[in-house]
Amino acid sequence: MFDLLAAFHPHPAVETAVRATLADGQVLMGEVHTRVLRLATGAGIVEVPLAHVGEVLPVSSEGLQVGENLVNVWLRNGSELRGRWSDPRLAMGIAVGGNDVPVDLPMNELTRFQLQGGEAWPQGPVYRMKTTWGDDFLVDATRTHLVVENQLGSFEPSLAECQSLAPIGEPEGDWRIALATGTVLIGKLRDESVTVSLPLGPEQMTIPLSNFVSLKLETWGIPQPQPVLTPPVRDDAWDGSQGAPSHEEVSLAQPASRQPARGQAQKANGWFDSAALDETKDAQGK
Repeated sequence: MFDLLAAFHPHPAVETAVRATLADGQVLMGEVHTRVLRLATGAGIVEVPLAHVGEVLPVSSEGLQVGENLVNVWLRNGSELRGRWSDPRLAMGIAVGGNDVPVDLPMNELTRFQLQGGEAWPQGPVYRMKTTWGDDFLVDATRTHLVVENQLGSFEPSLAECQSLAPIGEPEGDWRIALATGTVLIGKLRDESVTVSLPLGPEQMTIPLSNFVSLKLETWGIPQPQPVLTPPVRDDAWDGSQGAPSHEEVSLAQPASRQPARGQAQKANGWFDSAALDETKDAQGK
């Protein structure tokens, strides 16, 4: 199902800073000339603006060649699109010795491909969709409508009107859709597929009901670092005669230091890291 061409297409007017990590430990930092990432997914070829991409990771831990060029494309809002990168090629310009050295990335050795910039955290509740192909992405609730039909008629609510929706059994059967108004509808979807709009990435994706896994309303938030208690700084040297400081003394003596969230080191260098978004997904039930 992933037999279509997917590649980066050069565009000389655009320069994008990238960081490529290879299996042998080499890290290449430079620029590519491209605007769009084209990916062959189960839903067909999709075009993703490179400005929406945070990082690209091979599905297989052993690299693209072993994983048959399957990659996970992380968008900045936490969406993951999975597809095949057929015959991938990518040319970089690397600044070395005062020159811009052209390098063709050895894509079979690529273990990570990052772009600069932070996450684009969604505001408020979000709808998150999963497919049997491994896609796991956010849906634009205001621009996505479902058409449900039953003996009462045909109804076309937007996801923004829904408090919950899910198939009662198999996706091809009846669905239960609860609206914010209190109305509850039960019926089959009119079409054999669901077309959803995305806030980042391709404009739309059409998912056959046979490849539908879930569409759930979730509330996301930036994970907060956990406090780490540290001993207070004392003016006098502790000689052991007064006993060890209590937990309360340690807590109140000075503000607790905090552990950096996963991926903070990468963010400090300006490169996207999906760790915090992945942590949020885990908390929601990945």
